[in-house]
This record gives sequence, structure tokens and C-alpha cells, in this order.
Amino acid sequence: MRFRRLLPGLLFAGLIGAWIVALLLVFGSLDRNTRQQFQRIEASQRLLTAMLDQEIGARGYLTTFETAFLEPYNAARRDFDQLMEQELRGARTREARDSLLRMRVAADRWRELAAADISVMAYRDRAVEAALREREGPIDAFRAEHEHYQDMLERQRDERADALLIRAAVLIVAISLGLGGVAYLVLRRESLRERRFGRAQAEFATAMQSAADEREADRLLKRHLERELEDVDVTVLRRGGSGERLEAGTPPADAGIVDALADARPRVCLAVRRGADHEQDAAEPLVECEICGAAGPSSCRPLVVGDGVIGAVHIRDPAGRVARGERVVEESLTQAAPILAGLRTLALAQSRASTDALTGLPNRWALEDTLKRMHAQATRSHRPLAFVLLDIDYFKRLNDTWGHDTGDRALAAVGDALRSHLRESDLAARSGGEEFAVLLPDTPVEGALRVAEELRRAIAEIDLGLERTTMTASFGIAVLGLHADDAHALMQAADRALYAAKRGGRDRVEVAAAARPIAPAPPLAEPEPEPTAS
Repeated sequence: MRFRRLLPGLLFAGLIGAWIVALLLVFGSLDRNTRQQFQRIEASQRLLTAMLDQEIGARGYLTTFETAFLEPYNAARRDFDQLMEQELRGARTREARDSLLRMRVAADRWRELAAADISVMAYRDRAVEAALREREGPIDAFRAEHEHYQDMLERQRDERADALLIRAAVLIVAISLGLGGVAYLVLRRESLRERRFGRAQAEFATAMQSAADEREADRLLKRHLERELEDVDVTVLRRGGSGERLEAGTPPADAGIVDALADARPRVCLAVRRGADHEQDAAEPLVECEICGAAGPSSCRPLVVGDGVIGAVHIRDPAGRVARGERVVEESLTQAAPILAGLRTLALAQSRASTDALTGLPNRWALEDTLKRMHAQATRSHRPLAFVLLDIDYFKRLNDTWGHDTGDRALAAVGDALRSHLRESDLAARSGGEEFAVLLPDTPVEGALRVAEELRRAIAEIDLGLERTTMTASFGIAVLGLHADDAHALMQAADRALYAAKRGGRDRVEVAAAARPIAPAPPLAEPEPEPTAS
């Protein structure tokens, strides 16, 4: 059975060998002939160049009377004589020799005229022009004969090449008749396989490039490998944002991997640690991978970008499919790794660009971007949008008295308080320094007042562990459509209300003055006092 599988390959190799021997014999002769003819053509071209260099040198001298032009003239003359002798010695046919002799006659005639012109050296412009026109005749005759000589050399080359090619064609046809049957079957099968492979990889590459984020790209990589290899379970492993954790980018199919990844560091995966493939089979290895060892026979491949390893792909492979699909795995990971790295870098950059590092809240850039989107949505839906601006009271005094570390703790605590008292649809952001902002979609002024009062009380309850020191904040509220018609004006209205709260004694909430007359709102109920311990 094994011999039958090898027989087509052996036959194919034998026919290929015979074909190669025949082609080497024929094309060896063709190559030698072609090389010789090219050398003749190249020498002929150098002959023309030397002739033209003489004309250039003579013309330069007769035009400028500078003797420097005579040096290239004399050098080109010597080269021409040497090349002409070589060509005459190498001429194989009478036609070639006669053509060379006619070129030499034209060159000698030109030399006589050039020598006479150079010896006078007293031309006026018109005399120089007349001499140039007189020398054009021999030059044109030389060029015409040179062109005829070149055509003759090329014709001889083509005739010899045609004869050799006819012999080569006969041999090739004879061998191809035997080779064709085997080659057709083998190449057709390989072509179909390559076509399918190319389509699958192109589809995969297109899908990866259009992935919206790293999670989607991880799922695409898993699905592609499982579809192409069959009977395997793929888990994409990636390093966390800090690079200190190893986590699953796709849900692990094996419970052992889930347990192994609990609080796992990248070094527990041998493929990530070494930056090289790791194979786990049934035999007990000298060094066992904590991830692969938990899943049985498997293959783990690193995702390498440049000199760094950004993760790995774990393939549980009880049927040994990876060995037969090695090319699929290798090319897929090569395509996927830079895309995954780019998506991760983009996600980190977006997060860092839009997040305040101290509080973890969105920063001013993210606030303004979100405000634009919420403003557009509120305008389309004709729903209210409240903007609350708050500022920590006497924050500079807190910083100066207790130090910047305490100030940082205070800012972080305010961020936590905002997060814990807002809806998922709301947005709290640090707009700069000790100033924070809150966006409340679908919230009228009454609702914004209630939220601001809750936040004011929550901030007042923050315990920084400082003796005789409490923290308060002042709030300004503005509502889209009531206090302003665009995002910028809304922020300005809230800012004016905030400063009104500061001027009014701090630790209070103020609403911006209405931009247009409105019906009076019902009075707000005072918040019930919190019970005190008796």
C-alpha cells in the first residue's frame, strides 16, 4: 500500500529527471550560442560608441578650441582601432567581414576630415558648421553600416537559436507526453488544495482586518483554526493589559484550562515563556506546561510580534490534526499576531487617552466627546440632558495642609463616590484639577437637582482620616433646552451656576438661570434629615 502511494511520485521524479537531462543538453548549447552572440553584439555597440566619442571630442575641440577635448578624442580613436581589429578577427562569415570593412572605410574617411579640421584651428562659426556638416556624411554611413551589421548578428543569433529550440521542442514534447498524465493528476490535486487553502486564508485575513476589537479577532482566529483543522479545540490566550496576567481570549473548552488560568501569570505557559512551539503528548515530559498539561495531548503556539510574545494559541489535538495542518497553523498565526497586537495597542491607547489615571474616570477629552454625542441624541429625541459641574471646596488648602498624596486620595474618593451613585447611562468625568462633571441623559432639572444633592451628601460623608477636616463640594446645574441650546453653552451655563454656588457659601447646589421664560416648577422637597444615633 505504501509503495502504491509512492509509485506516482517515483514515476514523476524519473520523468522529471529525464526531462531535465534533455533540457540541460539542449539549453546548454543554446546558452553558449546566445552568450557568444551577445558578446558580438556588445562589441559592435562598443565600436559605435568609440566612433561617436571621436566625433564628440573633435566637435568639442573645434567649438571651444580647448585641448582638453583632444584627450577623449585620441582615447576613443585608439579604442576604435583595437575593437575593429578584434571584430575582424572574430568575423565568421564573409558578410560580417565585408560589413566591418565598409564601416572602417567610413571611419577612415571621417578621420581624414576631422584631422584636417583640427589642424586648421582657425575656423569662424560658419566654417565650423560647414566642417561639421561635411563630417556628418561619413558618420551617417558608419551608422547605417553598423545597423546592418547589428541586424546581421541578431539574425545569425536567431537562426542558431531557432535550430536549437526546434531540437529542444522535439525532446520536450516527447518527454511531456509521458510526464503529462502523471503531472496532470498530481498538479490538479495540488492546485485544488492550494486554491482552497488560499481562499480560506484570504477570507481569514479579510475578516481579521475588519475585526472591531481584540475580542472579535480572538473569536475569528479560534473559529478559523477549528474549521480548517477539524476535531480540535482552540483557546486563544493573551497577556493582560499590564502584561502580568495570562487570560483566555476565547472561552476554554476544557475545564482543566479554566482552572489553570485562574490568576495565571504568562510564564506558566511554556510557549509564551520560551517564545517557541510546545507540544504536549501522552508521554510525561521533563518540563510540563501548566496549561497544556491540564488539557491532554495538545499543541501550544506563541503569538509573536517582533521580539515580543503577546499571547499563545492552545490547540487540544487528540487526533493529531496539527501535524497534518502545520501550514494552516503557521500562516494563520503569522497573519493574526500583528493584527491582534495592533488592536490591543489601539484599545490601550484609546483607554489611556480617554481615562484619568488617578480616578479611573473619563477625562475632559472623553467628556467633551460624549457630550457631543449625547447632545445630538437629545436634540433628535427632544429629551432633556442635564449637565452637572462640581468642584471640591478649598481643595488647594487641603493640598497645602496635608500634602499632595492626601489630595490625590481625595480626588480618587470623589471618583468612587460618583461611580457608586450614578446610573449606567450616566457619565461621570474628571474635567480638570479638582473639578468633575456629570452627564445625566433624559433627566429634567428636578431630577438633576436630586442627583446633585445625593452626590453632595456622599462627598461630605467621605472620611479621609484627617483630624478636624471634612470635604465638601459645590455644584452647578444646567439643562439642555432650558439653559442652553448647544454643548458649549451648556457647559458655560453649568460653570456659571457652579461659581454662583461658590459665591453663595460653597457646599451647595445651584441651577443656572433659564435662557428663556419657563413655567415655574413645583418646589423641591427638602431632604429628610438622616437619623442620628441617640
